[in-house]
Formats: sequence, structure tokens, C-alpha cells
Amino acid sequence: MGVAPLEIALHAPAQNGAKALTDLYFFYGTLCHEPLLAAVLGAPKPLEPARLSAYEVRHARDADGTDLGYPLLVEGPAGAEGGLAEITEAEAELLDWYEIGYAKARLAVTDAQGRTREAWVYLPEAGRWGVGQLWSLAAWAAEKGALATLAVAEVIALRGQVPMEQALGRYPMIRVRAASRLRAGVPRPAKLRFQPGADDVEIESLRTPYAKFFAVEDYRLRHRRFDGSMSATLDRAAFISGDATVVLPYDQKHDRVLLVEQFRTGPLARGDANPWSLEAVAGRVDAGESPEAAARREAEEEAGVTLSRLIAAPSHYPSPGAKSEYLYCYIGLCDLPEASPRLGGLQCEGEDIRSHRLSFDEMMALIETGEVENGPLIVLALWLARLREGLRAEALGA
Repeated sequence: MGVAPLEIALHAPAQNGAKALTDLYFFYGTLCHEPLLAAVLGAPKPLEPARLSAYEVRHARDADGTDLGYPLLVEGPAGAEGGLAEITEAEAELLDWYEIGYAKARLAVTDAQGRTREAWVYLPEAGRWGVGQLWSLAAWAAEKGALATLAVAEVIALRGQVPMEQALGRYPMIRVRAASRLRAGVPRPAKLRFQPGADDVEIESLRTPYAKFFAVEDYRLRHRRFDGSMSATLDRAAFISGDATVVLPYDQKHDRVLLVEQFRTGPLARGDANPWSLEAVAGRVDAGESPEAAARREAEEEAGVTLSRLIAAPSHYPSPGAKSEYLYCYIGLCDLPEASPRLGGLQCEGEDIRSHRLSFDEMMALIETGEVENGPLIVLALWLARLREGLRAEALGA
């Protein structure tokens, strides 16, 4: 039998410097991952081990049975391991906003000393999700913990700007941006350029006035100057998108490439007389996907081409003054028989893509005339020109 959720008791704000009133909460599932809980609450919150009997933590499933990855607390014999913490009114408001689809109930839990204590627990609303297999915090944290923590921080930043339902609608792209931030955190070469320390960039405020498929982040910041001083406070904005992969399919035996053509909003917004663009195959790197896997997937989706081998080309920021986008670039070896232009792309994403097979020399002629004016394709064409002789010799020798 289910437990009816109770309304949380409201406390008057603390007066005259008195300690803020708190209430006891039991956390399970992803909120037992303390970095994620800190991202939700805005500060670390140590948890005291505790256990809830007659309940267990299981995977949520959607209507068609797809595993959604996050946990539900449901009645069951396994018991639920979790943690207890004292939560303030302000923190409770954050949790209530974050835990959409869940309702609070007051339940008896057992703490580490074996004492029975009453605590607020978030239970899923009846019928909202299906129930899957038992959920493991250790397995989730190892595979998804770092990504989820960054994604949740962006979700929490939207509080006060959009309703939580709207924030959840943006969550797939939020996860893509979080995965990009994880890749960006890997140390990069700095033999010539400035190597920053922890105090060389100070972010005074960060707002996200727009966030859908793309996002805009509005910063007030200071940074270290080359003379060693800190800059004045600067207003800066960045257009945020996830990392993308770009691949130029190349048939080394026949010295043939594949280009794709599609309508592009960027040239339209600039007022370009022709907003149809000749490009290399490209697309975003989904959360949980490697750039190499994305390159292979996009070649299949956009052009129906299977890549046999990927050769890394220079990865780069195409416009670092305004955009966060980072491009992972490849030459993709494949077979490209002569064929008429092929139509491709995913209809569910509104894609309308035509592919063209042409010789290497024809591609370079299009760059020279200006008909090809897509930066990543030009980078890949020049990189292929650098490697072409060796790749042709390899194919002819085989």
C-alpha cells in the first residue's frame, strides 16, 4: 500500500541572526552522489548513512519501456540505502523545484546508530514512470556521475528563469553541453600560450537568458592580463552549443570525396544571396558518445556511407571570440562508387541533405572559386591535400 504524501511544514524565517530552522531529509539514488547534491543545493551537504526498509531503488522507464537511467523509490523487499541531512527552508525550496514528478512523504528511516527517525522522502508520482531493474549508485556514478553533475548545475541555473518542466525539456541538449565541458576539462598543450592558474579567471555572475537547442550565457568576469594585473570587470556573452564532429569521406583508390549540401540558417540570417551550403558531413557529439562514433553515425545518417578508417585532422574552435563550439575533425576512408546525388538526413530533425561525389581536384576548384565557403570543409580539404599522396600510394600499392 502506498504512503500518502504530506505537505511540508513551513517555518518562519530566522530572526536576529538565529540559526535557520531545518528539517530532516532522506536522500537516495543520484542525490546520494554528494557532488550532484552540492550542485543542486549550491554548497556541499554531508550525508549520514541511513536505510529505508520496505522500499527499494529501481530504474525509471518511459511508456515504451526505455530505461531512462535515473532512479525511483518504490515499495519492495530489497531496502533502500541512502543518506540523511538537515535541510533549510531555502534548500527545501530548491529541492521541491528540482524534484518535479515526485511528492514528499514523511517516512521512518533507520540511521547508522540503528535509531528510527522520521524524514522527508521524495516518492515518484503514481503512474508517471514505469519501473525497471534495481538501480546501483556505484554503477551510475562511475558511468554518468560527472556528466550528470555538470548537467544538473545548468538546470539549477535556470531556476527563476523557466519552469522546471521547461528546463527538463532542454535536458537532452543540456547533457550534450555537459559532455562537451567534460572533454574541455582535459589539459591541453601550452608550450607557447599562457598557462592559467585557478585564480586567473574570476566569474562574478553568469546568466542564461536563452537556452533551447543552443544557449546564450551572459558573463560578468575578470581575467589575468599579460602584465600580471587583473582586468576590469568585463561584460561578455557566448553562444553555447555542444561539441561537433566533422568528417570528409574520401575514397583513396578513386581519389574521390563526398560533400553534402543543405540549407543553413546562418547564411540566411546574414542576408546571403544563397543560403544553401556545400560542406563535409557533420553533426553534434551526443552525450555518452565519442567524437569518432559520432563521425561514423553522421556519415551513415547524412550520406549512407560506411567509413572504414578515421584519420584525425586538426580539431579546433571555429569562432572562439563568441562560440563555445569545438570541432573534432577527420578524414574518413571509404568506398565511393560513382552515383547520382543522394538525398539523406533525419526527417525527425528537419534535415534535407543532398550528397555529391566528386574528384579531389573538383573539390579544390570549388574552394578556389568560392562556391565552397565552409570553414571546416576547407580545413579538411587542405589536410587531405597534405596526406593525399601517401593515401593514394597506399591504395594503389594494396
